[in-house]
Amino acid sequence: MATLFPYMHVHNFLSDALSQEILAYGISKSADFQPSKVNKNGVGVVANSRVSKILYDLGPYREIIKEHIGQIIPQMTEQLKITPFEVGEIEVELAAHGDGALFTAHIDTTVHHHTEKPRIISAVYYLHSQPKKFEGGNLLLHTMPFGKGNDEPKEIEPENNSLLAFPSFALHEVLPVMAQGVEFKDWRFAVNCWIHRA
Repeated sequence: MATLFPYMHVHNFLSDALSQEILAYGISKSADFQPSKVNKNGVGVVANSRVSKILYDLGPYREIIKEHIGQIIPQMTEQLKITPFEVGEIEVELAAHGDGALFTAHIDTTVHHHTEKPRIISAVYYLHSQPKKFEGGNLLLHTMPFGKGNDEPKEIEPENNSLLAFPSFALHEVLPVMAQGVEFKDWRFAVNCWIHRA
C-alpha cells in the first residue's frame, strides 16, 4: 500500500519579465545569501541534510510573490484536497542551489516563529538562467505507507518559471544538484513559500 499526496504544478506561473527580474535581483544579492538551516529542537542549525544558500530579503519582490501566491490559494486547496482555511502568514525565501546542493527527505510542518501557526501548504517557485547549466535538483515527492493505492513516488523537474505546490505534511526531498564549475548566476534557484493557517 502506498499513497502519493496530491500536488499541483503550474507552468509559466509569472510573466517572463517578472521572472527574470526576480532572478536578476537574487543574483545581484549573491553576497547576502546565508547557509541554509534546519530546525533542530526549535533552533535553526546548519546541517549536511540541507545544502544550499538562502536569501531572506527579497526586497520589493516579497510582496509581489505573496500576492501572486495568494491569488491561487483557492485553486491550491481544491487540487490538493485540503479543506479551505483562513490564510495567515505566507513565508517567502529565495534558495540557491549549486554543485552538491540537496535537501534530504523531510516534511515542512512547523510553526511560524512569529505567529506560531502551522504551515498548511508548501509552494516552490523555480527559476534559473537560460539555457540551464545545472543538472539534477529534481523534487521527489514520496509516497506514504497507507491507503489502498499502489502509487509510485513522483520526481518533478525544477522547470524555469513553474510553481509546485503540495501539502506541507507531504514527505519530499531535493535530489542532488550537479553544477561543477557553474557560476552562481546559473545555479538552481527556488522561491520557497509556506502558507500558514491564520
